[in-house]
Amino acid sequence: MSAADVDMPITIAGLTFRNPFMVGSGPTTKTVEQLVEADRCGWAAAAIKLTIDPPPYINREPRYRWFDKRGLHMFTADRRLNLDEGLRLVEAARGKTQHLLLLANITYAGPDGLSGWARMARRFADAGAHAIELNLCCPNMSFNLDVGGKDPTGRPTSGASVGQDEQAVADIVATTREAIDLPVIAKITPEGGRLGLVARRAFQAGAHCVAGTANRLGVPEFDIRDPFKPVYGLQNTHSVSCLSGEWVKPLALRDVYEMRLACGPHAPLIGYGGVRTYADAVQYAMLGADLVGICTETMVNGFGFLPKLIGQLRAYMSDMGFESFSAMKNLLVDRFATADELVLQPGHASIDQIQCNACGRCLRIGHCHAIESGEGDKPNVRVLDCTGCGTCVDICPTGAIKLVQESPSSDQPTT
Repeated sequence: MSAADVDMPITIAGLTFRNPFMVGSGPTTKTVEQLVEADRCGWAAAAIKLTIDPPPYINREPRYRWFDKRGLHMFTADRRLNLDEGLRLVEAARGKTQHLLLLANITYAGPDGLSGWARMARRFADAGAHAIELNLCCPNMSFNLDVGGKDPTGRPTSGASVGQDEQAVADIVATTREAIDLPVIAKITPEGGRLGLVARRAFQAGAHCVAGTANRLGVPEFDIRDPFKPVYGLQNTHSVSCLSGEWVKPLALRDVYEMRLACGPHAPLIGYGGVRTYADAVQYAMLGADLVGICTETMVNGFGFLPKLIGQLRAYMSDMGFESFSAMKNLLVDRFATADELVLQPGHASIDQIQCNACGRCLRIGHCHAIESGEGDKPNVRVLDCTGCGTCVDICPTGAIKLVQESPSSDQPTT
């Protein structure tokens, strides 16, 4: 693999990323061997596994589940790095990687408050990190206690408990900026619904870049025939879980769109969540992402898929006339409309009687009164009763149903 195979340079805050793809902080960025492999496979950057100082008060061996058919990854327990482990990881990786930018993903959760954040940032700057990624999102630790109705009094707050508070985020960002000369990235939480506001405050406080995180805290499905059986192997009870993977991508795309609207067209953003293909990355760019972070996919498929993904991305860009990844950025942001601004074209469903196999699926749509059984049990559409909702098109197994647009009459509303 040559450098040209993966090089699509993007510069943010003085750092040149060899392409728009970075490995998100997680289980695949906790060892030197993993970081060396990511570098070999062409990744532009990697945020190391979350480092917490003082040592995390909850730090257990991981319990993961991967449901491939749903694109769903879940975990209840995971091990974070302590400060010494994180520093050693960065120092060692700097000596063994060639192109990979190393982002120190950090959380301070001790009694020293802001000075503790500053101290951690300085230590990682001295260790050789290319940038500091402030972890203000991880939806475990104190936030898990919050969701569970447990009083976190006496426990250090971290992650999503802090990342919903725009003033706390601004204070941490400003303090870190004063402490170091490296780029500062604020990785914030969607929990609490304040993502745009918090992102804007992070930039106002001096952040060079803001990253979202697709992860949400949720309850995994359980066996109703054996409801006391834990979802996870080698775990003796149920637990609220961190959820990630392909299923979360629509929510994560909304996160990027919301941050872009709040922060303006030029503020650097990293989009995370459910990226598996080049098309996923394009969608993130078109809604405002400068860089794309991938974590779950590296857990289940390693690092080696990146060159193929970039090759497919290059082919798409060539076909569409995009000269760079950045040329796609924000393309759709201004094309989104609120519900009252939508323009609805009049029309109705139409069924190809030859292609239809008379399965009856469209006849069972609960909200539709426009489709009826016809000759040979094949359905017909009563055009005047059809609202053009589109459900029948999506559920037809043979693709026999299409929507037909009508020309609006002079007295027919179009919105």
